[in-house]
Amino acid sequence: MLMSTVNQAYVFLATVYTGMIVGFIYDFNRVIRRIFKPRPWVVGVMDLLFWLIVAGIVFVALLYANDGEVRFYNFIGLAMGWSLYLLTISAWVIKALSLMYRTIEKGLKGVIKFVSWPFRALLNFFNKINGKIKA
Repeated sequence: MLMSTVNQAYVFLATVYTGMIVGFIYDFNRVIRRIFKPRPWVVGVMDLLFWLIVAGIVFVALLYANDGEVRFYNFIGLAMGWSLYLLTISAWVIKALSLMYRTIEKGLKGVIKFVSWPFRALLNFFNKINGKIKA
């Protein structure tokens, strides 16, 4: 099927945007690895999941933008989008994702401390009573 130049430009931009989305998912994966330092077999599973998710996203993007037709400029667009993302906002996204993790972690620790306070108070009370009974 013969495509117009405008349609080809649309498809190319769609693949560039998709490449940027792939870059974000890659950074998300990198932040998870930095934070949790998973074992090698978990890294393998994470890599497999990454590539399955990326393949699904690229498939859906090409299906909607180009009726599923794969052309050479699609790969160039994906590579350009990923490269643009990595060269421009990747460092900021990694910092933001890390900050979000630390904020959520602190919030959860605060909630756990607040919820467990009565139980810790009871445990301390029983430990004091137990200490007096033994003495």
